[in-house]
Amino acid sequence: MSDPAVVAEQVEHVVQDGIAWLSVANPPVNALSRSTRVALIDALDRAEADPGVRIVVLQGRGHTFPAGADIAEFDAPLEAPWIPELCARVEGFPKPVVASLHGTVLGGGLELALAAHYRIALASTRVGLPEVRLGLIPGAGGTQRVPRMLGAGPALDLMLSGAMMPVDVAPGRALVDALADGDLRAATETYCRTLLDEGKGPRRSSDIRKGFADAATYQKAVAERRAMVAQRPEIAPREIVAAVEAAWLLPFEAGLAFEEDAFATCLKSDQSRALRGAFFAERRAHRFGFPKGTAIPALDRIAVLGGGPLAAQLVITALNAGLGVNWGTRDPDAIRAGVMHVRDVFREGVAKGLPEAQAEERMALLKVGDSARMTEGADMILHAARGQGDVPAPEGVVRAVVFSGRVQELGLRFAPPVYGTRLVEVIAGPQSTAAQHATALSLARALGKIAIKVRSEGDSLAGHLMAACQRAADALVDAGQTPYRIDQAFRDWGWSRPPFQARDMAGFNETAGQSRAEGARNWSVVLADAGRSGRAAGRGFYLWPGDGQAPREEPAVLAVLDGLRRPAPPMPLDAIRLLVLGAMANEGARMLASGMASRPSDIDIAAVLALDMPRWRGGPMHLASVPGLLAVQRALQRFDHPDRAFWTPEPVFADLIKNGRTFDSLNV
Repeated sequence: MSDPAVVAEQVEHVVQDGIAWLSVANPPVNALSRSTRVALIDALDRAEADPGVRIVVLQGRGHTFPAGADIAEFDAPLEAPWIPELCARVEGFPKPVVASLHGTVLGGGLELALAAHYRIALASTRVGLPEVRLGLIPGAGGTQRVPRMLGAGPALDLMLSGAMMPVDVAPGRALVDALADGDLRAATETYCRTLLDEGKGPRRSSDIRKGFADAATYQKAVAERRAMVAQRPEIAPREIVAAVEAAWLLPFEAGLAFEEDAFATCLKSDQSRALRGAFFAERRAHRFGFPKGTAIPALDRIAVLGGGPLAAQLVITALNAGLGVNWGTRDPDAIRAGVMHVRDVFREGVAKGLPEAQAEERMALLKVGDSARMTEGADMILHAARGQGDVPAPEGVVRAVVFSGRVQELGLRFAPPVYGTRLVEVIAGPQSTAAQHATALSLARALGKIAIKVRSEGDSLAGHLMAACQRAADALVDAGQTPYRIDQAFRDWGWSRPPFQARDMAGFNETAGQSRAEGARNWSVVLADAGRSGRAAGRGFYLWPGDGQAPREEPAVLAVLDGLRRPAPPMPLDAIRLLVLGAMANEGARMLASGMASRPSDIDIAAVLALDMPRWRGGPMHLASVPGLLAVQRALQRFDHPDRAFWTPEPVFADLIKNGRTFDSLNV
């Protein structure tokens, strides 16, 4: 039962001169939670029964019209009234219903708006159906109503991309009946008066046929998008195409039933669970556990100290985010070369469509000079190269070490390349403070990145995970498997950077320095001794022909391996994945036990954003629950390898199994 007081607060019901204004107030995004849905249906019932109400307006208070469902509800049985029922109530309402749109109208919010009889929107409104990013399809009529209005091509592009669409230009303009440039409420009232004066009654969007006008174009768009998604491993895109085709082939009610079944199929899939988990993990990551009253400072200008590729990437990323940058080095030649590189990057951007004026604005945010002078006026200092630690800086300005190495206070570890990835690990060293962490979080937000807090003296979660992955892969080679069989197991699974190919791409410097237990081998050392050091040298575990050609397996590598260990029959691919991913989850458990990681979902974020594990699969902590923790525990215990300390399951496995829980249940 919903609390009546809460319901009343979430939907304001005001009747003025025959117009019932139903205003959703469920901040921050006016999500269509169950209590909000109950309140809306109650308000509609009242408006229908009120003879003084001639027309109904649906609107959102605050920043936006309702922006979709409450995603947390997807992890439990869906409670009535679900959004499709609300949309059916709106579309079948006996009095005209107008949706008054502003902000970002997404998912179920857009489906609600499309179920209304008429739509007016601020010209700045953007709409979208981003369900595919959660492994779902629109489930409240979106796959049936949007094609009726836009046709198959634009409808499929909207749903398959998950991107937002403006409503003031085509094709989005066809989703709304009128635009407002100023006072939306006044414009909506005028629009309602016009509808009433013209005697306009309810108009069901399910009766619209404009998008079906050209049958050949519709069918061609479906066929093209079906071919496009056929090779993708995700379920939802294929179901979206099928549902949009059903909109053309089936009566509306039958199309809704088709959509409902497809939505249910996606909702219960492992893919959607992983994608929903990733969504919540990113929202959860910013919870740094600050003491009450900790301020998150605003950053307008940062100093980047040091030359080289890392510094240049940081500079480009900050400039693209609109931050001012003071770039300092003690080497004038290095800074000149760096500035030339940055200019070249922006020239390439202009060639690809970046407005030249925008590129010039970004370059104008850059100042360069000697390191000591560049700290002046900076809100934060990033040490991007060694040899800059003694540079004086204004008192109170937070410094962060961005390159790898020991960290006593604050460090930042950006997933490479800095300008192309979304992860930054905030290294909370033993002497770091809450104020430093808050400044780091502010920088991450300014750069549009996901920040996760890591308690260490310099190590990153991504680094530990990759080291565990490589250690497990080496152990499987010890046991007689080939690097190519191991990589195949993950390439077929959807990981574009399987262990040994990733090792070649990075070079062997890091993996060759990793220790192995007595009786185990570090196969990077073995190949390096054989004159093979990775892609840069043209040969590592693979032969790298260059010129964009794919790497090739090398019989010579197998000869080297077989000279030092006994080959074994090929292990099933799923058994390989279970062992490697299980070893990574076990390493995650060690990081949780030590306090290095705050929660399992942070570890999964690092795996997806830094190691490029498939988002629709999830990270190793989430994946441990797919076969079940007991299966993972037994696989680790049964693997016969001398590195027992590495393969022995952490105690948390037994604790979770005993209590019927998973690592996901530890996320807070």
